[in-house]
Amino acid sequence: MVIDVQGMFGLGEKVAVVTGAASGLGRGIAEGLAGQGAAVVVVDVDPGRAQMVADGIMAAGGDAIALTCDVSKQGEVEDTVHRSLATYGQIDVLVANAGIGLRSPAEDMTLEQWRRVLSVNLDGVWFFDQAVGRHMIERGEGGRIINMASIGGLVGVTTGNANYTASKGGVIALTRCLAVEWAEHNILVNAIAPSHIRTPLIHELMQEKPEVREYFLNNIALDRIGEVRDVVGPAVFLASEAGAFVTGHVLVVDGGHTAK
Repeated sequence: MVIDVQGMFGLGEKVAVVTGAASGLGRGIAEGLAGQGAAVVVVDVDPGRAQMVADGIMAAGGDAIALTCDVSKQGEVEDTVHRSLATYGQIDVLVANAGIGLRSPAEDMTLEQWRRVLSVNLDGVWFFDQAVGRHMIERGEGGRIINMASIGGLVGVTTGNANYTASKGGVIALTRCLAVEWAEHNILVNAIAPSHIRTPLIHELMQEKPEVREYFLNNIALDRIGEVRDVVGPAVFLASEAGAFVTGHVLVVDGGHTAK
């Protein structure tokens, strides 16, 4: 018997919801899933940019809609899931990617900075995981949930990230718990933990502060900054049948950062 490896990565007739999908990793993942045949719900707080991503997917022959949502607001999340189902009737894949960072030395960090980052990066993941998980359980055909974590949830990183790393550590713990709890429903729950990826914001930061780029490179064994495409492949793997026996896993995509 010859295994159709290429076919294992196909996502035809699947529907994927991707949060924070108007730029950076979210946009790359949304376009990557669409390229494998999935219909994609492009979710972002910025309606104009979300629509541009959806339009691009459709112009390339794919199927997509754009929905506006502040992931930190549970009511908006539930409404977004309902609107997604009203359009497509099902959700097979969730990529809970939306996240922010508000840096400050720990001793100076305000309660507002702490709570805002946790509300988006952890509450927002939980709200979408729960709402989509309920649908998947009711539908009874399983599904895939991919939460965006970070190596910051696994190892210490630079000064100013106490709120960010706490949120990502929470995402990792949540991922493992849901994987065990929802395994009986064949809902696979995993996380991706990238290192420094050249998103527009990171690229701008490195342009303004060359020392930041040097810090990144000094910690990455492969001696290069990660590209968005480096995370798209792992996301497709976890969303597809190629990852059918993987759950509760944190897939580290860091160029060897955590191996040093």
